[in-house]
Amino acid sequence: MQLSLHHLTQFPASPSAEADSAYPTILALHGRGSNEHDLIGLAPYLPQNFLWISPRGPHKLGTDAYEWYRVKVIGKPDPDEVALAIEKIDRFVDEILSTYPINPQKLFLLGFSQGSILAMCYALGRPHKTAGVIAQSGYLPPVVQLTINEANIKDKPFIMTHGTQDTMIPVDWARTSRNVLQKLGIYLSYYEFNMGHNISTESLSTISTWLEKQTQ
Repeated sequence: MQLSLHHLTQFPASPSAEADSAYPTILALHGRGSNEHDLIGLAPYLPQNFLWISPRGPHKLGTDAYEWYRVKVIGKPDPDEVALAIEKIDRFVDEILSTYPINPQKLFLLGFSQGSILAMCYALGRPHKTAGVIAQSGYLPPVVQLTINEANIKDKPFIMTHGTQDTMIPVDWARTSRNVLQKLGIYLSYYEFNMGHNISTESLSTISTWLEKQTQ
């Protein structure tokens, strides 16, 4: 379907039991240098009742490699570039809500690395548009002036997973972001794993348990 971002979809094998066939949904935002085929591959490891929507970042980085915003220096994204990426995601969220059978009360953002950065930034400014955030190997860039809807962000469920051996985005950055989110009153679950800048079966198991609790 021709929306503003090229994307893949994967529907649950079993029809939804919810009214009007509205599905709990995961919007998957891939990391820098990846594409729409990446995170949708996690579907078998997470609860099976979700509709998955996996868009491709708008900027080409290489062969089958894309990014959501241009990066010159790791850890210092251009605030205007980040803001533009968030606007593109917001437009896409509106499009999928009017196009696919999504339960708007159960739309979760799942990101990895650059995708996690955007998922968290997006939810902080528009908490009414997401049920929660799954942020893997990401952080909140201190150089970006975050738009925070403090009235509605309190108790919004977030889960952060990070590798203690991550050399791309150091775990200290994630810990600083954890502290920021906790001060905002986010209902945060934070986990560190003995891994690098990646996803593990252990981290996925933790996310799966968290996600099941959110949709009970």
